[in-house]
Amino acid sequence: MFDSLERCLQLYEDAQFYEEEFEDRSYDIPFFLESARQCGSPVLELGCGSGRITIPIARSGIDIDGIDLSAPMLAKGKIKAAAAGCDQIRFQQGNFNQFAMPRAYKLIFCATNALQHLLENQQIDDCFASVRQCLAPTGLFVIDVFNPDRTKLARRWDQRYLFKEMQTQTHGKLSVFARSEYHPASQILRFQLDYRRQADDIQVKVKDVEMRCLFPDELDEFCQRHGFTINHKFGNYQSDPFTADSAKQILVCSLTPTR
Repeated sequence: MFDSLERCLQLYEDAQFYEEEFEDRSYDIPFFLESARQCGSPVLELGCGSGRITIPIARSGIDIDGIDLSAPMLAKGKIKAAAAGCDQIRFQQGNFNQFAMPRAYKLIFCATNALQHLLENQQIDDCFASVRQCLAPTGLFVIDVFNPDRTKLARRWDQRYLFKEMQTQTHGKLSVFARSEYHPASQILRFQLDYRRQADDIQVKVKDVEMRCLFPDELDEFCQRHGFTINHKFGNYQSDPFTADSAKQILVCSLTPTR
């Protein structure tokens, strides 16, 4: 378990590179911003990173905390928050599969597949238990993970393909090549991202990633086992209903009333 977390941390050591890679990603922010506005303060983001979603929510006037294991990402987040006039954000370093906070939250959310960094059932169980302890009685828990695509899971490690292109300040334009393989026994999708300069095809970075695939029925069962009722299940950030072909699983959950 510790080794998996250490490997995960390596993905986020270069916080500046992460910023350059995802600085233009904003299509998911309106969904979480509207969720925070509807629920009200306080809000907690699990796996907040450098505050890509946390800071826009804070700028809207919501009282929000963020927890993340990566010190470089949190340091970057504090710098960005100060520049945005959001010094009030409480960034806490910690493992979001086991955490305790001093107050109850009206909304707790885990965005952009962050939950899938927890590779083992026990880690996921611990996360749900921690959320339950920190959620206000009428609060909501929002989970955002990808919906496993069996066609993509069937890819072989030797099937290298162009994943995307990106612009960086240091290296210019990069081509990002990917390859992946799925391990059914552990439900872990392993993939490698190879970042190469387009100008000369020199490799500038490699990321080795492991993510736990959570299939729809399984994710529903995690929620129910830990006393959560699934109020809504969306297939994208536009709140369209989830279907088997949806790219995302976005669950909006509340605590199941006790009888």
